[in-house]
Amino acid sequence: SQTSKQETAIEACLADFPDTERTHLLDLFDQLCHGTDITKGDKQDSIDPQHFNAYFGPLLPPPLLTCFRVTMQLHSTIHQPADDPSGTTGNNNSSQNRRNISARSTSVDGTSKISKYGWVMTIHRLSKTSIEEQAALSFMLQTHDKSLESFVANVTRAAMVFWLAGEIESWKEISVEDVQATTEFLLTRHINASQEVNFDDFVEPTKTGTPGDKAATEWIEASRRNEGESNKELSRTAFLNWYQKTVEYQIIFTILIHNLFLGPSTTNSQPSTPPQGELGRKRIKLSAEQENKLVQKNYIAPRIRGIAPAPNFSRLLSVADFFQLQYALPTPTYLISSFGSKKQASATSAKGGGGGKGGTGLGLEAQPTPPLKLLFSSKTSGASFSTLLQKVTYQGPTLVIMKDEDGYVFGAYADQDWEQGPKFYGTDRSFLFTIRPTFRIYRPTRVNNNFQYLDSGTKTLPNGMGFGGQLRYFGLWLASDFQSGQSAAEPFCSTFQSPCLSKQQNFKLEEMEVWQVHPSTIERDDMPKHSAMDAHPDAVALLEMANRKMYSKDVRAPENVYDSD
Repeated sequence: SQTSKQETAIEACLADFPDTERTHLLDLFDQLCHGTDITKGDKQDSIDPQHFNAYFGPLLPPPLLTCFRVTMQLHSTIHQPADDPSGTTGNNNSSQNRRNISARSTSVDGTSKISKYGWVMTIHRLSKTSIEEQAALSFMLQTHDKSLESFVANVTRAAMVFWLAGEIESWKEISVEDVQATTEFLLTRHINASQEVNFDDFVEPTKTGTPGDKAATEWIEASRRNEGESNKELSRTAFLNWYQKTVEYQIIFTILIHNLFLGPSTTNSQPSTPPQGELGRKRIKLSAEQENKLVQKNYIAPRIRGIAPAPNFSRLLSVADFFQLQYALPTPTYLISSFGSKKQASATSAKGGGGGKGGTGLGLEAQPTPPLKLLFSSKTSGASFSTLLQKVTYQGPTLVIMKDEDGYVFGAYADQDWEQGPKFYGTDRSFLFTIRPTFRIYRPTRVNNNFQYLDSGTKTLPNGMGFGGQLRYFGLWLASDFQSGQSAAEPFCSTFQSPCLSKQQNFKLEEMEVWQVHPSTIERDDMPKHSAMDAHPDAVALLEMANRKMYSKDVRAPENVYDSD
């Protein structure tokens, strides 16, 4: 009778999975029941823990491997489907729940097998149930690690391999610094956030720093509780509150669960052997539609074209920095219009085709998501403002990253194409940020529209690249000498309500990178025609000072001629 009830419960759970996920989940169970070779031996109806460890060992840090295995073993000891080892039902007394879990854990040892019921129920509850139930089982999972902080760090290590979609081979390649930065971001993300987890609520600055600094510190301390220290024990209520508010963690945990147990999101094939080593350095092939949907949900990172393969794609950005910035970037409505005409794009936008994460529209399903592309690096392109102009003008939205001589790393997101002119322009989708020593985002206040500025070769206006504030008093500024910078804020930049981003208000630039977030949506015919002199503003300035006539200055590039074919 108990077996019949369990079979009924299994079938009910499996009905919630799409066909491909259900097939993969059951095939993987059968494979693990037989160990490494499904063709040998008699048919088994449960997974030996040694087979579980052999398959998932290369994919998971040891503490996380234990968390998953023990949780499945606990579910396998349930005699009635209504039993709940995670304490979802009943009161929220954390001590009582931990005693119940501890008591049940004594029935599990290194030889306890994982039944089909334990296998299916665990994955179903972690992926197909309500957020509340997923949070309850996740609370149980993390109790088998030494602390919540350690658990989140191990989830981050394992999930990053899948998030980078084959750019790296093993969780061991993720640096300790990257893991620490991402873990802190995930643990403190919910502090002072609204119920919808509004990013601005967390990063809005005050004169004494971020509003949640004190609360974040206290929460981090609680997440570091050591086993047996009851006075530091993390309450179940506090955990559920954190889990339900931290959408970013839910996403990264979903990435891990789906790739481990339900068929990797980044491949259509069904693995017949443990997948370690198969990811390699080559990005797994996806259809354009698959890739766009996964990138839009942030289940995988956009492709990266930097100075080297990940994780060393940038001299200034780490994997953790990139992961955090992905959440700050606005919904890419320009992606929809990147592959179609203005008229079509406008119509699509009016219908809401790109109005949110996961939205689709014209061109989104026809072309893969454009990569994050390095346009300019002062180390490889040279410390030259004229080269910078040449590299970034009319290249679409960009991330500008600067490092000062004091080691601070900061920058800005410019939502519109860079073009030279004597005044500010841009949109309120732009923002400023700091990366080191702390990660912070500073969004527009709508006090003014001074979002981005670029000019050179003028005698009466500032020559350089700037963001926010006022002329000669920028929230972030790099002069055309490519050495002098400024982050003016007394106490804050009026445009972004940002403090001084660099260590000192007037700083010396050590290094700079500019990344293309998406290609330009400006059609070729609408781009201004350039002169050969435009690429050499410094030379133009010298000639003007010498009162030399420049015969080619007013000669514009010819119109582009296209074949009718």
